[in-house]
Amino acid sequence: MRQIHPQAHTIPVVRAEIARSTERTNVFARCFGISDETVRKWRKRVVERCTDRSSRPRSLACKAIEEERVVVCHMCRATEFGLDDLTFVLRHFLPHLNRDSVWRILKDAGLNCWSPKSKIRPARGDSTFRDYDLGYVHIYVRHFPKLQTQNDKARKCFLYVAIDCCSRLVHLAVYNAENAANAVNFLTAA
Repeated sequence: MRQIHPQAHTIPVVRAEIARSTERTNVFARCFGISDETVRKWRKRVVERCTDRSSRPRSLACKAIEEERVVVCHMCRATEFGLDDLTFVLRHFLPHLNRDSVWRILKDAGLNCWSPKSKIRPARGDSTFRDYDLGYVHIYVRHFPKLQTQNDKARKCFLYVAIDCCSRLVHLAVYNAENAANAVNFLTAA
């Protein structure tokens, strides 16, 4: 059984009575404390259609195509970032995806919640990193598949990641090419 809409001024029984009756509009409006326009609206409807309709959208307007879904899932698995950090990084090369879209994509793929093991950071001595001096940096460049831009052009993206092995600080940047100029720009920005 459907519930009455929380903002409805009338209930289905009253609506059906309005639809069946031949009484004047202003009489019903005063009797039930509603406007004349509401009475006219319910008179136009058939008695069987006097129940509330669902206010749930028929479909979600998810803007991501299949290639973008693959990129979001790959990025989530590769970095194990939280939703906000992942959205921040993805907005560099998928600007039309917002936080809700990224969450829906991860939920569809079953990646919306990590296992308790991956949420716990290892103790300082249990990590897989060796002990390095401050300033020793690992640099990775990850290639993403070609993505369609808004102009239907294919665009290659590269994710540059720098990790300071001592402090474990991470710096990310997205560039359109993997070349020395972008590497220098990335290192000077870090």
